[in-house]
Amino acid sequence: MAERRSLMAMLKGLWPTRESIQHNRFLKPFAKYIGDPSLWRLTRRSVPRGVALGLFVGLIIPIMHTVIAALFAVPARANVAVSAGFTLLINPLTIPPIYYAAYRIGSWELHHDRQLVDPVAAERVSGELGRMLFWFHQASGPIALGILTLAVSAAIIGYVVSAIAWRSWCGSKWRERRHRARGRTPSVES
Repeated sequence: MAERRSLMAMLKGLWPTRESIQHNRFLKPFAKYIGDPSLWRLTRRSVPRGVALGLFVGLIIPIMHTVIAALFAVPARANVAVSAGFTLLINPLTIPPIYYAAYRIGSWELHHDRQLVDPVAAERVSGELGRMLFWFHQASGPIALGILTLAVSAAIIGYVVSAIAWRSWCGSKWRERRHRARGRTPSVES
């Protein structure tokens, strides 16, 4: 139990607060919208929406995704902190494997059976910058489709898993309350 509390204390220190987001210089123009208390409550609808939105935005937009997810949480009525927090799963350490997986998935979806770079065509392009741009041109379609597929899949899975976890957590809290209420009630003896 003590380990659980220390983990929760650590997460609360890392988790964005309403004040920290309102004082962010990029979000100043949107502070009155983001400051809405209903966007910060943990409810059975706002948490799964926040998880799905955070995962989707984190995968689709690699730069400033935390700020963008916080802004998108307002019209989606998602929890702002949850959506901003779940974008942090996508970070510089996870991007290379994600983009490689996106390329493989996109190639499979597009039936791209050829090599990543056609060696004959690559020889025609001179210079390192030219080769790199040629590689990006060849791989951009499969990567874009793969990232979109991964983002939609992650959002759906995140939504379903968080909704089930939320329901399970609430159910255990209700059972705990019932159990405590039964223990406090004096038994009627005849």
